Amino acid sequence: MKWFFRLTGLLLVSLAGAVPLAHAAPAFSLEDWKTTVADEEDIDDLARLYLDFLLETDPPVGLQVGIHGKDGEPAYFDDRLKDVSPEALEETHAALMVLGLRLQAIDPDELTREARVDRHILLNRVQLQMLELDELHEQTDPLTYISGLGGAFNGLIMRDYAPLAQRVRSFGRRCASVETYLEQARQVLAPEDVRPTAVQKQVATARLEGMAAVGGLFDKTYGDLLARAGLSDMETEDLREACAGAAAAIGRFASWFETTVVPRPHGEWRLGAELYRRKYELYMDYPLGPEALLAEAEKALDRVHGNLVRTARKIHDDYLAETIAAGSIEPAASLSDREVVSSVFAKLSEDRSTADTLIEDSYALADAIVGFVNEKDLLDLPPTSKLRIEDIPPHLSGYAVAQIIPAPAFEPELESVWFWDLPLLRTADSYLKEYNRPTLAMVYIHEGVPGHFVQLEYSNRFERIVPKVFLNGPMVEGWATYIATQLVDLGFTIYPDSPFGHDLQKMVDDKLVLRSIINAIIDIRLHTTDWPEEDAVALMMDRGFQEEGEARGKLTRAKLSSVQLATYFAGHRAILELLEEYRERRGEAFTWKEFNERLVSAGSPPFFVLREDMLAPATDD
Repeated sequence: MKWFFRLTGLLLVSLAGAVPLAHAAPAFSLEDWKTTVADEEDIDDLARLYLDFLLETDPPVGLQVGIHGKDGEPAYFDDRLKDVSPEALEETHAALMVLGLRLQAIDPDELTREARVDRHILLNRVQLQMLELDELHEQTDPLTYISGLGGAFNGLIMRDYAPLAQRVRSFGRRCASVETYLEQARQVLAPEDVRPTAVQKQVATARLEGMAAVGGLFDKTYGDLLARAGLSDMETEDLREACAGAAAAIGRFASWFETTVVPRPHGEWRLGAELYRRKYELYMDYPLGPEALLAEAEKALDRVHGNLVRTARKIHDDYLAETIAAGSIEPAASLSDREVVSSVFAKLSEDRSTADTLIEDSYALADAIVGFVNEKDLLDLPPTSKLRIEDIPPHLSGYAVAQIIPAPAFEPELESVWFWDLPLLRTADSYLKEYNRPTLAMVYIHEGVPGHFVQLEYSNRFERIVPKVFLNGPMVEGWATYIATQLVDLGFTIYPDSPFGHDLQKMVDDKLVLRSIINAIIDIRLHTTDWPEEDAVALMMDRGFQEEGEARGKLTRAKLSSVQLATYFAGHRAILELLEEYRERRGEAFTWKEFNERLVSAGSPPFFVLREDMLAPATDD
């Protein structure tokens, strides 16, 4: 998952009567912004101003954080799309410069500790956003516009945060703005020197097709909602026409993109060592630099790989006794390490879901996992009824097999939605082989309970904006990786009655930990050196025991992103290091519940903050 900020909403009321599809221009004024920011000294108020800036200049952010409108205008943000014109980009850059300079001018020594930490996080976020504009040039990535457009519409129908009539009206008004939005995107992408990478072009083309497809978001999904909204015939027809126009505009943009942008020479997807380091420092906010993290990952790779091989050799002959007796495979003593591990996983893959049963099977695992967490008293859980699992919308497909959109920070009563990318899984049977039932349980733990879903439910309890909205990637992904391993270390398995049950579950967890380690290795190596792509695929398959489909999908993700794939291992490593020190400090007073709840109650800050909080003398009895 990719985490930047989180979004929530306010209590809304239904709009009365038909409202014109045209909407007023955004209210953001650069001159007013400069004056307001220059006069503000309180960090939480500056965080609120930053959030207000994001809402005014990028209205779909409101769906992410759960803020939809203003007094008397309950859909003020929901009915707008982002202004992505070159002029708006310049204004955004200027506004960020003003905020960054103001934050730098505030003496951290004059602040409370909370305010000092919040200032640090805010300044990092602003500087990262400027880096993305100035040097990463994310505005020339077509996926910036396509994903932004898809999310702007999907968020309106994903949850019942407001009356249906209000949401379908907002959907229709956004539809009426699509032509302008895509024309602005065209202005940015049109120059000959704008050269997206090959993989950006490939994924952008596929997502555009998914958005404009007959039976997709703009006709069937929206049409079904519109029919139930109870609007007048005239208003219903106006909204239907607006969305038909949006689909047509997307189709025209797709044709232009394919004939104008796709034939251009491909851009370079590798960042290079220096640019990667600068993004890494701002995004990770982590005690180790990329070179040191890579060295740690390579050491961890050997250790976890060795653990996996030893477990596989321990159970191989008994677990595969029938297959060996039939002469289909040799005993472990005659096989290489890779052959032993692969043989065990090949048999385990027979117990797997199909793409049609994956969501149902994910839900079916919940009771056993929740029961184990409660039995071991690992932490207090929010109700799992707030976690919904669905097939991913086509316009979000092609990035990650599983991803979660948490309940918005300002609408914590709403559901979290976990998407399985079923279209991606259907592209190759090897994908589904990766997701045997023990693996499916680990994914549920990671994405759901007690992983991301639980952690983000805890984050929503904060009053201050920064810990509520701005989350540290290594902490978020580290928690989910750490807690999954903890359950297995304490004895969890979906095969409690099998003599091989826990060993098989341990093998699956080791494989997923290997995946997180290799994620970091391939991300750093690919972006900072000229390491061949095929060597990355080979590493994932040979040392990570991944199927080819999974490995090539991860390569695509690494080429589309940068740094985020390193967060899993970085966070897991840091939590284990913190755990060791914390246990030593607490001695006999240590409990898993205390440690875990302090960890998830911290608001996902950078690790230097977490260490200060958890290892302070005040933690002693």
